[in-house]
Order: sequence, then structure tokens, then C-alpha cells
Amino acid sequence: MLLQIARHELISSLRDGHARMLFVTSIFLLSASMVLSVRDYAMAKDQYHENLTHSRVNWEGQTEKDPHDAAHDGTYAIKPIHPMAMLDPGILRYTGQAIHLGAHERKQSSLNQAKDHSGLFRFGELTPKFILLYIFPILLVFLGYKTIIEERERRTLPLLFAQGATSVQIVVGKWLALMLQMMLLFLIFCLSVALSYSTLGIDTETGWLEWLVFFSSYLLHLIVFVNLTVLISSIAKSSGASLVILLVFWILITLIIPKLSTNLAGRMYPFPTLQTFKENIYQDQQSGLNGHNFWNEAAQVFQKQVLEEYGVETIEDLPVDYGGLLLAEGEKYESEVYSKHFNLLQAQYLGQRNIFRLSSLFSPFLSVHFMSTALARSDYNFQWHFENEAEAYRVAANTALNLNIAEHAKGVSAYKAGKELWAQIPEFDYQWKAGGSILKDHIFEYVTIVSWGIFSFLIMLFFGRKIKVI
Repeated sequence: MLLQIARHELISSLRDGHARMLFVTSIFLLSASMVLSVRDYAMAKDQYHENLTHSRVNWEGQTEKDPHDAAHDGTYAIKPIHPMAMLDPGILRYTGQAIHLGAHERKQSSLNQAKDHSGLFRFGELTPKFILLYIFPILLVFLGYKTIIEERERRTLPLLFAQGATSVQIVVGKWLALMLQMMLLFLIFCLSVALSYSTLGIDTETGWLEWLVFFSSYLLHLIVFVNLTVLISSIAKSSGASLVILLVFWILITLIIPKLSTNLAGRMYPFPTLQTFKENIYQDQQSGLNGHNFWNEAAQVFQKQVLEEYGVETIEDLPVDYGGLLLAEGEKYESEVYSKHFNLLQAQYLGQRNIFRLSSLFSPFLSVHFMSTALARSDYNFQWHFENEAEAYRVAANTALNLNIAEHAKGVSAYKAGKELWAQIPEFDYQWKAGGSILKDHIFEYVTIVSWGIFSFLIMLFFGRKIKVI
């Protein structure tokens, strides 16, 4: 009986012109989003390799100069794009694409795409993630809002009971029919992803477990909406009331709760203004070592340490150039100052993320969103990781340049280095954060979305058992 109910519901949906129109529209939007995402990813990938090559050529093509001057000119760390970001670009378009790696100062990413567009760019983008999180759920609402209540309105519910169907069989049969329609859409999405990746010849270097978690997160989110749709349809007083209630749920889950959680997180864990942030860094720098200041207290302490280390009485007796050593040590201290204040920013972000995690108990949208952006390496965690790796490279490269001065500039007037030194500085090679580490860090989100799927199904069954003939 259960399968007969599901079969009848599927046939009715196929015959319904509105349902066919919704399906066609959704598939069209999904196809358009994949085409646009493939185009954007291919362009971003080409731009990345072009910028990477251009940056290295400029670095190695420098003329002879003081190595510290070369450090001031610096080079760039170019942000890579992960293959999964084609499906979920996250914040990538709102953060910079490159970081200038110069002397004495840690800079943030620049050249973000959002600055080149109008305010409408921030309203929404047609991406696969947008289709899965916004369009598909509301499609399920329109497909199933009257799946059970319509039987009562048409007075066909007594006929089902007369044929031996139980209330649970009716609910599960209707649920199964809607699930099959959802699975068809999701299968089309999966096939379009596979086709897109094979067309581009992308070597994802992504483990099967990451892909499994990525796709299952979206699938569970859609299952939640299937469960809610059948649940509301079974307890609503009319099909109109069922539609209104489900639309309210959709607005709450996808719009209101995420917005409220963002506002709450911003109030509880606010970021300092840019001016305050820079002033705090400046104050710490003034009290410490400066590679260009030989006379402040910190420099005098460092000088004493160097003289003791080399066992000499004066700077002139050192076998190396003291200025190079001071520059290297100053770079190290300044980097520690920047790391301190950037870590404070990151601590605020982690506090905000905890608010989002708690809010996901009321909205599965948040769990899927953070799982998706994390696996696509397009979230704030990726941004922090990338910028920290770039800073470590900047300090190491500048230290090597300054130590070259210490080694070769002793007794040399206007020392200059050439292309041999520039070539010795290795190219910045960013390594993606391991997938296992990402999955471990987002266990809470995954458990939350699984719990939403299980509990919404159980609640649907609980209320479905109470369906009455009249």
C-alpha cells in the first residue's frame, strides 16, 4: 500500500503542469549556475597562474640593489582557488586576491572583486550553492505543501483508509514520493558537477570523504525540508495555511535566523575599527625593536646580546655586519606584534563562529553553509590560514635577505646583491589545509544537520500517526 501511495503521488505530480514548470525552471537555473561557475572558475584559475608567474618574474628580474631595498619592494602571495570553490565561492569575491609581502609590515589581502561591482553584486549570486540552499527548498515546498491536506480537502482520505492504508503508510508514502522527486533533482546536480569537472580536467586532489560530507550536507538539508513539508501538510487546516506556514519556515531558516545570528555575533564579539587596529599595532611597535633604529632601549639590549654572543667589545669588531643582524631581528619582532593583533582578530571571529554554531540548532541552513565553505576552502578559516602562511613566508624571506647583508656587507660600501640572491629565495608555495583537519573542526555542524534530519523525520511520523479520517 505504501508503494502504491507513493506511485500515485508521483504520477499526479508528473501530470501537474505547475510541477513540471517548477522542475524545468529549477533545472534551468541549476544549469545556468553551473555554466557561470565553470566560466568563473576557469577565469580565476588562469588569472591565478598568470599572476603567480608575473610576480615571480618581477622578483627574479630585479636589478642589483641593497637586499633590504629588495625586501621593501617585496613580492606577492597570490591566493589560490580550490576546485570545490567552483560550487561554493564563499567569501572569496569579498576578500583580496593577493597580499604584498614587503619589509616591516604585514598587509592584508587586496584586489577583491566586490570593489569592482555595484552594491547589487552583494545581493546574491547565481551559484550552485545558492540553488541548493535557497531555490531547491522552496521548490520542495511548492511541490509538497498540499500533498496530504489535499486528500482531506477532496474527501479522498476516507477512501485510502477504507482500502486498508494506515495513517503512517499515507504519510510515509507521500514522503517517499516527494523524496524521489528531490533525489531526482539532486542527482541531476551531482551529474552536472561530475560533467563540469571532467570537462575542465580538474584534478581535485580532494578525498572521497570530503566529497561525501560535502554532498551529504546539502542532501540532509533538502531532506529536512521534505520532512517539514509533509509534516505541515499533515497538520494544517487547509492547503493555503500549509503553504503560508512552510513559507514562513523557509524565511526563518534561510533568512531571518542567519541574519539575527550575524547581528548577535557582531555585538558580542565586535571587531575593532581599522584605525584602532593600526593604532594598537603602532603603540606596540614603538616599545620594541626597530631595524632602522640603533639607539632605542630595545636596540641597546640586542646589541649587548650580539656582542656577548660573538665575544667582542664593539660593533666594529664583529665579523658580520651588525646592521643586517638588527634588520633581521627587527623584522622578527615586528612580525610578532602583527601576529599578536591578528590573533586577537581571529579570536573574535572564533567567538562569532560559536554563536553561529549555537544558532544552527535553530536553522540547518547555517550548518550546511559553514560545512560547505570550509570544504571549499572559501571561508574565513581559509583566509586566516592563507594569510598566516604568507606572513611566515614574508618573515623567512626578509630574514634571509637581511642576513645576506650581515654576511656580505661588512666593510663594503653600498653593498648590492644580484639575481643569484633573488633566485635563492624560494617561491611562495601555499599548501591547502588538510581535509581531515577541516572535517574534525566541523563535527558539530555535521552532527547538527544529521540531528535535524532525524528529528524532523521522527516528528513528521509522530504527528502523521494522528491523521484522522475527518
